[in-house]
Order: sequence, then C-alpha cells, then structure tokens
Amino acid sequence: MVRHMKRAFASLDLEERILNGAALFALLSVFFPWLSGEWPGGELDSYSGFSFYTSFIGWIIFLLLLTLISVTFSPMLGGPVLIRRKHKEITRLCIAAQTTILSIAALSVLMKVTYEFAHVEIRFGMYFVLIGSIVTTIYCFLKWQEELQNAQQDTFHHPEDSAPLSERTETMLEPPPPPPPPPPHAPEEHHFRG
Repeated sequence: MVRHMKRAFASLDLEERILNGAALFALLSVFFPWLSGEWPGGELDSYSGFSFYTSFIGWIIFLLLLTLISVTFSPMLGGPVLIRRKHKEITRLCIAAQTTILSIAALSVLMKVTYEFAHVEIRFGMYFVLIGSIVTTIYCFLKWQEELQNAQQDTFHHPEDSAPLSERTETMLEPPPPPPPPPPHAPEEHHFRG
C-alpha cells in the first residue's frame, strides 16, 4: 500500500506534488504544538491544534486538509471520484483558502493569549500549518488559472492546430498574377506663350 501510494505521488506533475505535499505538511502540523509555556500557578503545558481554545478551528483545518488530499488520492488509489473534474480546481481553491483563513484566525486567537500571559508562546506547529496552507492556496490558484487557460484555448481551438506540421495540408492557392501596367500616357505638350 505504501509503495502504491509513493508511485501514485511520483506520477503527479510538479504543481500537484507541491500542492499535495504542502497540504500533507499542514495536515501533519496540526498534531505539532501550537502553544506552550508556563501558565499562572507554575504549570508547564503544551497544546496542539486539537486542544486549547483553538481546538474547534484545528479540527476544521484538519478535516478540510484531509478532504483536499482525498480529492487527489482517492481516484488514484482506486476509490471513488469525490469531485467531478469540471469543478475540481475551484473546489480545491475554496478549501485551501478556507484553511488559510482559519489558520490566520487561530493565530490571532493564540496571539491574544500570548499577550495576556507573559510566559506563553506560539510554537512551530501553528506556523507550519499557516505556511502549508498558504503554499497550498497559491498552488490551487495556479492550477485553477491553468484550467481556465485550457478552457479558453479549447473554445478557440481549430482542428488543424493539433495536427503536426508535417501532416498539415495547406489550402492556399497560388497568388494571382499582378495586374498589367497602365497604358502609357500621351506625351504632354508644353507651349510657351510669350
């Protein structure tokens, strides 16, 4: 299964690999510490994305990223097609944008907590989720733009454009011969009146 997953990942083009790699990186970063430090009373604690005040946001980010990865890998591993090809890129862009917005929301909540308690700080997990979500959103946007460009090219596509140049038949006729020159004018007579 792991071998099949690696082969499926390697068969993707570069943009897809970056997109799904960043989404997987952000998904795993939800498990890393988001907040840690010394709380009033002297107890040391560390919280991941599934705990503390941001647990609800962390769960939503986790599920959105899992959906984003499933859209790509479910059909490749023999599962059902979750989203039709026609709506795939725009749906992935919306999901990635939501994860980025929710990551920023979680970061703002954690920043408020760090302002209130002096010995508490935001940890690397939160930053990794934010970076992974931003990269995923950028590459989803690029894939969506590529899809729009391909749709526009298909709209204005001519059947002869896809044939190789050696197989194309030119339908141009020989240019017509140039028109004959105009007849010479009669010599002009100039008289001097004096």
